[in-house]
Amino acid sequence: MKRSIRWTVAGGCTLAAAALLAACGSMSGGGKSGTSFFVTSSGSGKGADLGGLAGADQQCQKLAATAGAGDKTWRAYLSTQPANGQPGVNARDRIGSGPWRNAKGVVIATDVANLHSASNNLNKQTALTEKGDVVNGRGDTRTCTTS
Repeated sequence: MKRSIRWTVAGGCTLAAAALLAACGSMSGGGKSGTSFFVTSSGSGKGADLGGLAGADQQCQKLAATAGAGDKTWRAYLSTQPANGQPGVNARDRIGSGPWRNAKGVVIATDVANLHSASNNLNKQTALTEKGDVVNGRGDTRTCTTS
């Protein structure tokens, strides 16, 4: 059985202000920051073109570094399908075995099985950005600015 984590954000900002959200995780729990899992606060600026897994990983690393958590190797929680003779990559195999903590130190999952179960601790208050902010969603008030 194939299961996936899906993030959906609805909003009232213009399409130009929309960002693709992805989850990022770290295989190591050590380092200066206790953070080991976050939802990205911004995309790369290219919409859904993440530049493959390497580009998505680079975006995770960049955002983690700006939040003071760049002392770990960060990977996007994304999978790929087999293509052109290359094997697929499963997101479950990319971010270690847990536990994972958000930017406020709260454990969001203890291991991979828990991450994919109904008993994980992923909810609006715990699925935070690398900055520790709650991700706006349906029904939330957004402040959009233009330049």
